[in-house]
Amino acid sequence: MTSTQTRTDARPAVADTILVQQVRGARRPAKPVCTAIDAEVVRVTEITPHLVRVTVSADEFAGLRFRGADHYLRLLLPRPGQQAPVLPVGELWWTEMVAMDPSIRPILRNYTVRDLRPDVAELDIDLVRHGDAGPGSRWAGSARVGDRVGIIDQGLLHEIDHAAREYLVIGDETALPAAAGVIADLREGVEVKALLEVPSAADVIDLPTAADLDVTWLIRADPHTRPGMRILDTLSTLARPRARVAAWIAGESRMTTATRRHLVNVLKIGKPAICFHGYFRHGRAQYDG
Repeated sequence: MTSTQTRTDARPAVADTILVQQVRGARRPAKPVCTAIDAEVVRVTEITPHLVRVTVSADEFAGLRFRGADHYLRLLLPRPGQQAPVLPVGELWWTEMVAMDPSIRPILRNYTVRDLRPDVAELDIDLVRHGDAGPGSRWAGSARVGDRVGIIDQGLLHEIDHAAREYLVIGDETALPAAAGVIADLREGVEVKALLEVPSAADVIDLPTAADLDVTWLIRADPHTRPGMRILDTLSTLARPRARVAAWIAGESRMTTATRRHLVNVLKIGKPAICFHGYFRHGRAQYDG
């Protein structure tokens, strides 16, 4: 492996309110049939100033399998005043949740499975902390051992294209856990160009991989700068691919859309080769429950 790292500083209406992280353009394999799992927080580990790893445990995790880089889950959080979330009990969990009284319906967020260890029935979730911007971030900043949450396995959003000889991985800090997983899954001989934007230099993480990785870390010096702007300012540095390419983009919605447009119109990458996810929209109030 060779690695070059560059750091530069400076559904129905109800569904629309429950599903906060918008997922666009994803090529999705079939989802597993799964019910909500009652899990307990067993460890909380600070990775960087803005990234925390929450490890949860449940007997049912012994029967799950890690599906790959962009394996994701639904995290169900308790309402204020609840000790544990009220969980749906069947496979038609969505229908059950829609039918719940909003005062008890669990708060739902989507997150990447950072690691799954069936042998010890543990699952890791990396969460971005950005103050009180939403219930997911608030929980990331306050999670404690013994907290109870619900977990629903959702399978893969993106399957690695092992025929690609070049890979583009682009995202802001909300995409970092999934981006790290994608990069880690790439094989020897694949050339990977990554543009990763984070709030501070202290948020840079190691990205182990067998691939040939060239990563540019884009640091937002101004905390008021919209996430993704540094990425957009850097797209012109990307060279047109010389071989079969695949691209994975995630983060702030306007950034992902504009980046995809650049890859298609300027770099002439075919749309089927691009997987992009708009996780959130900066400046738009998110549903708080």
